[in-house]
Amino acid sequence: MRGKPSRPFVAPFDVRLPRAGTDDQQIDTVVQPDISVVCDPQKLKDNRGCLGAPDWVIEVLSPGTAIHDQRTKRTRYERHGVAEYWLVHPDDRSVTIYRLQAGVYGQSLVLGSEDDCSPQAFPELVVSVAEIFHDLPPQDDVI
Repeated sequence: MRGKPSRPFVAPFDVRLPRAGTDDQQIDTVVQPDISVVCDPQKLKDNRGCLGAPDWVIEVLSPGTAIHDQRTKRTRYERHGVAEYWLVHPDDRSVTIYRLQAGVYGQSLVLGSEDDCSPQAFPELVVSVAEIFHDLPPQDDVI
């Protein structure tokens, strides 16, 4: 993926996930990740969003969407080949990372505020987990 143009998209941004051999008009799986990074410009041919799996998806969990993001969307992203899926957990200041290995998400990597991480598509990009949550109130103040 290095050397390919890439572009991040923030919700609302449709990601259409077709089944193999499915015509664009018959796509029944459409999701709106919080952040999508698409490296293949061919997946952005029209103004309706992304057609096919983004390279990296980030979901920020909230009480109303946490189960859906961790269960339903995770399964869809895995099935359709999203290479890397990050779940950002504001309540406990952690990030869970799933990476596609031989078509399935392997063991998740759970990182806390003392950790740094890099997406596989951009290993030179180092993300401090503490910095992700920098603008949140200290955990001691959270009720």
